[in-house]
Amino acid sequence: MELSESSEEEDAEDACPSKSSSGGGCGNICECTDERCCLCRLFDKGDYDDIGNVPFFGVIPTDVEGSPFLDATIRQEFHCNRCGTIPVGRIYQCHKGHLICEGCHQVQVLDKMLFQALGTCPKCSARMYRHAPNRNIIAERILSEMKMTCEYCGAKMVRAALRSHFHSECQGRLVSCKYKRIGCPWYGPASEIAAHDETCEFPGKTGAELMEYLRPIQAERDARLQILAKIEDTLLRSQLTVRLLHVLPQGPIRKFPHNEFVLVNEFRTHFMKWSLLIMWQSPAADDDHPQPMGSLHFRLKIERPENSSSSLVFTYALVHGSHSEVAFLPNLCDRIEFSSNQLLGPPVMIYRHTMSHCKKLLIDRGIYARLLITRHDSRLPL
Repeated sequence: MELSESSEEEDAEDACPSKSSSGGGCGNICECTDERCCLCRLFDKGDYDDIGNVPFFGVIPTDVEGSPFLDATIRQEFHCNRCGTIPVGRIYQCHKGHLICEGCHQVQVLDKMLFQALGTCPKCSARMYRHAPNRNIIAERILSEMKMTCEYCGAKMVRAALRSHFHSECQGRLVSCKYKRIGCPWYGPASEIAAHDETCEFPGKTGAELMEYLRPIQAERDARLQILAKIEDTLLRSQLTVRLLHVLPQGPIRKFPHNEFVLVNEFRTHFMKWSLLIMWQSPAADDDHPQPMGSLHFRLKIERPENSSSSLVFTYALVHGSHSEVAFLPNLCDRIEFSSNQLLGPPVMIYRHTMSHCKKLLIDRGIYARLLITRHDSRLPL
């Protein structure tokens, strides 16, 4: 369980990690051109490719002959001292040389719930400063130049090329049919796409037949656009606060159960204590696809003060953080009323992929997220 809260001013500023006068993909909300910016990736005109939206994860480093590139003892020194993963981006360190990944560094220097540990190394408590980060360029280069073996297709490459390989080259990666936009539900390994194209029936369908498939696709797209428009309005509200939340990798020892909500984070906002719960939902019983889709859902729980009797109304959305390796589904819980009889918010889906990818994200990588939350005055009409 991770306790996390950052100040509204600092967290709102850091929602966009870099600014650019050249403009970006978020219109008036954000001018950032950095692909890591959670706002840039949120306002994507409603498109969401759940197949291409894969978590980046490490595979065993090997040399060209397939032997371990570094022994286990040395490799352990490259793990982040906070989340335990091998960093995939910038690497920071305290003045004693202990490494911390970029996402955890952000949490460590912004998380007000750390109290005395704020701005300190999670291993030795040495000071780390937000405005004077100490990068370890040598560690970044060593990790980026490690020889890796793709666990899907067996191709060997340097670690820096692995992300691009997963997204566009690997024959074992999941891809959708090129006729997905007009209704074809097929997805599978890239090595099988050519065979599917030869038998796909959608190019031969009539316009009337295609309309039966296009109506629900358009309805889903319209619904996502409406949610994104509401979230954009939420970002402009004066009562908005932004909480930076981190679900640490659950690890092989701590088994994460299926189909039940688990408390993964506690934080404070609007002068109240909250809990973030995550559920890893297994595929539907009638899903007979060779690689059925699982999903991750969240809900919030509020711990009301004992002397509070009035209802509390909030609007909130959980969006991917600056260092998230995946993009969340658009979601918004609009004007949810909490009371002494209703402490839990509604369950909401935030991610959908195969069970193996959900496992890698939740167990191996963890999740960086931001909670956008606004409180409504109960005296005002809803």
